[in-house]
Amino acid sequence: MEKTCPHCKRKFTPHPAVKDQRYCTSAGCQRARKRTWHREKLKSDPAYRENQAAAQKAWRERNRDYWRHYREHHPAYVEKNRLHQRQRNRTRMIAKMDEHPAKTAIAPGRYRLVPLCGRIAKMDELIVEIDVIARGYAGGG
Repeated sequence: MEKTCPHCKRKFTPHPAVKDQRYCTSAGCQRARKRTWHREKLKSDPAYRENQAAAQKAWRERNRDYWRHYREHHPAYVEKNRLHQRQRNRTRMIAKMDEHPAKTAIAPGRYRLVPLCGRIAKMDELIVEIDVIARGYAGGG
């Protein structure tokens, strides 16, 4: 009885000794099967998740300079990562980790913006003081 591999979508005949074989035997499909198993195991098994986190932490401690060396020797990776980060920045709002929307919500109204010169935190940021002029202003112009 032939089956269709969920990764490559090709038909294959399962090996009789492998119960419930879903993926064909190609290397790419076996990598996909293992990735899927790993992802599901991380979601469903807290002990496995903790073990994996501990192993990754130990590896990072043994290889502290790995990413610095990798970036030094792979400039194309660095540039590709910069481009992807710019795309991610355009599609989502970036804020400080400790920023909270409710803390900065401003009521609808008409405001006067006054620059506070000499207190610029970033090149593209202007810090202003906001005073309410009129409440309930909904118009634009």
